[in-house]
Amino acid sequence: MQVALKAYGERGLLAHGLSELEREGLCRTLLRERPVGCVEYVEGYDTVLFVFEQSVAVSDLAKWFDGIELPQTAEAKQNIHELPVIYDGADLKSVAEQTGLSESEVIQIHSAPLYTVRTMGFSPGFSYLDGLDPSLHLPRKDSPRTRIEPGSVAIGGSHAGVYSVASPGGWHLLGRTEVQLFDARAARGAKPDPKKVFLLSPGDRICFQPID
Repeated sequence: MQVALKAYGERGLLAHGLSELEREGLCRTLLRERPVGCVEYVEGYDTVLFVFEQSVAVSDLAKWFDGIELPQTAEAKQNIHELPVIYDGADLKSVAEQTGLSESEVIQIHSAPLYTVRTMGFSPGFSYLDGLDPSLHLPRKDSPRTRIEPGSVAIGGSHAGVYSVASPGGWHLLGRTEVQLFDARAARGAKPDPKKVFLLSPGDRICFQPID
């Protein structure tokens, strides 16, 4: 497999420019086998970061890629999560004004798609969701908020998402859900179970259900 690689810090190498199928197939392969000395890998939007025990040359990792064959089809996943949402977000009115839609149209358009979790990041349990209708694509806010509450349903750029923990953020807030995406208590201990810590994982599907 030919893939673009570059050094990333003292012990890291980054595979970048991956398609969704390549990235998902690579991570499935890494569950079975890893390059010698690789202690951790981190999945990104179109990247996979390899962290090694010590510095490794790009050419060494390139040789490992030459010796593997990635799956040619995506893994079938049936994890569909329905998240009930109260659409009373602080930015609902401004999103309607910026897009030329009514507030009810924003809600209808946002809740219509079946979204896909493309990647996880930014904060524990936060997911970047593909599938947002282009009519709701907006730049992030010029002045991010210093604190957004967990459960806040938001949009930013071409993605939708749900804030999993209290944190700063610059996305537009449309509403809120009571569903817990990250369980800090389950994350304690030497070997926590990721499925108990995080509700979502890459490849999962999400639909938003408006409620009063």
